[in-house]
Amino acid sequence: MSQEIALHQVFGPALANNPTATRECLNLLHIFHLEPETLHSKWEAYIMNKTNAGGDEDESLSSANLEGFKSHLRRTLEQQANMHLQQGYSAQPSSSTFAATKKATIKSRYNQGPSVSATRMNYDIDMDRPNMPSPERKTGVGMPASPVRNRTTSGPVGSYSSPTEPTQSSMQFAQRKNTSEAEETLNGNLTLRTEAPKVAADYRNSVSLVVGVKPYRYMSERITEKGRALDSMIDNFAEIYTKAYPNTEFGNPAYQYPAPVTVIGRICADTDEGKANEQSLVLETSRSLGYGDRVRLDVTEIQGFSFFPGQIVVLTGINSNGHAFAVTTVHEMPALPMAAASPLELEEFQYKKLGGQPLKMITAAGPYTLNDNLLFEPFAALMDRVNKERPDVLLLIGPFISSQHPAILSGNVDMTPEEYFATYISSRLSQHQERYPKEMQILLVPSLQDIIHETIVMPQPEFEQKRSLRLPAGTYCLPNPAQFTINEMVFAVNSTDILTHLSGGDISRNPLRSDRMGRLSKSIIEQRNLHPVFPGLASELESGIDYDQYDLMDLRVCPDIVILPSRLRHFAKTVDNVIMINPNQLCKGQTGGTFAVLTIHPIPREELEDAAMMMDEEDEQSMSTYHRVYDRCRVDLVRV
Repeated sequence: MSQEIALHQVFGPALANNPTATRECLNLLHIFHLEPETLHSKWEAYIMNKTNAGGDEDESLSSANLEGFKSHLRRTLEQQANMHLQQGYSAQPSSSTFAATKKATIKSRYNQGPSVSATRMNYDIDMDRPNMPSPERKTGVGMPASPVRNRTTSGPVGSYSSPTEPTQSSMQFAQRKNTSEAEETLNGNLTLRTEAPKVAADYRNSVSLVVGVKPYRYMSERITEKGRALDSMIDNFAEIYTKAYPNTEFGNPAYQYPAPVTVIGRICADTDEGKANEQSLVLETSRSLGYGDRVRLDVTEIQGFSFFPGQIVVLTGINSNGHAFAVTTVHEMPALPMAAASPLELEEFQYKKLGGQPLKMITAAGPYTLNDNLLFEPFAALMDRVNKERPDVLLLIGPFISSQHPAILSGNVDMTPEEYFATYISSRLSQHQERYPKEMQILLVPSLQDIIHETIVMPQPEFEQKRSLRLPAGTYCLPNPAQFTINEMVFAVNSTDILTHLSGGDISRNPLRSDRMGRLSKSIIEQRNLHPVFPGLASELESGIDYDQYDLMDLRVCPDIVILPSRLRHFAKTVDNVIMINPNQLCKGQTGGTFAVLTIHPIPREELEDAAMMMDEEDEQSMSTYHRVYDRCRVDLVRV
């Protein structure tokens, strides 16, 4: 029996005929973790005491009475907590203590379970079916019987304010302007999809994971293993480069040479303090190609360059004195192979499954709630847009429940993190999936800031607590970073703010590409890795990497679309035939942010039929067609 029906049974027609009061009573059940019968008993006692005390005979379920009832319940709960404190129960740490802790310490307040440990695996997974069987659920999400309520002791107990109560910023968000307005558009010549998707017996799109990440023991990395991993990156690039340019021979840049020599290594800085500059640039070699030597780089002879710490580069120059390598040429790295599919496969995806309609995808990145409450109003607004647009795919990128949210840091919470997710995120996703079954596929990518995830370094496995998160049918949990395909198209996503990392380490002078965000985005493709920065910014929470697993972040093929959420300004642009998107954050402090709407048109059927006719009948897969998504994908960056 649902909680709503139970409430109507105990309260009778007075509540059943009052939708506003019903919603408020359901909210009270969630906030105070009460059963419907208990809530009714407390309501009757409250009305009786109110009548006896002031002679007020108004017993209706009016907004004023319910607001007074809520205040009464809160005062009662606080009085009980105060009694416990006076009887010697230990107080919670102060909010300032929580602000100084790491995510793992914050999570320990919710459970004391063991750390994750398992083996690593790099594999391909068929995800035509969701990887998480979901039990049938009603729309309403039940709460546990016992309350989980932490509060800061930096003020009096009576000053407690529930994070699930509307705040001033809630009202400001509700009154926001320019909602659903496109702030930037890529390929605006392409039309939007205005028709609802055609009803099908099953999901119309095929979703597959390119690289999987299994849970692993992430605090056991040894310095020697890290060194080998860093060395292998340079050696792998050397192999890639010599395959593309077979006559290349690499020398040691630290040795004195009378003639120009070509070298390969990693860009580093000789200072740990402040931002690196061109005077502090050094090149680090691998042990197999240069004995791990480091040498200072002299870049005065080249007109322009763009470097960042961790970048693998191929340079030509001279070390005339044994102390510095004077660079004369910075070489382009060989390009990643482009993704392609046979004309028959493209026709199958775009015309037989999608009926020639454009594929619509909405993607957003957290935080999903304002920073002074945990009501997730921006996420609710996003789901209103989703219900209206009815996309084929909804890609949601963490953080979902951020370890840096002020309420989480202070311990001022009404539920466990998993319960917040189930109540405010899963329930809204479930409503859509029940209303439009087998129409939209939901993809979830975690974040290092997610308190509902066990792993706090890159790469992250997919979410594990699928049952406690109460995810609806049609949900796919992906790792972070994620490489996956939707039909023929290859996507890459990194929830870590890698653009801020690249921007913070950027060392450039007269670069060939003046578009800074495009240049930083290109680094991802050129370095063939979704997190090429080493080391990360010391001030960033998202700088942890397990280098034993680093190859799981390598790009296997050139993606068609790369999504890099960042707090830097949103953008959508084409960089070397790859669509780069920064959807920004759905919520920025106490205001709404932006999300991205992708409309991907099919290749004209005539082109596919002509290409199919040219194929060898005995080998239908002998001819492949490039996806050319950059030509047929419209991206709108929309204000929530």
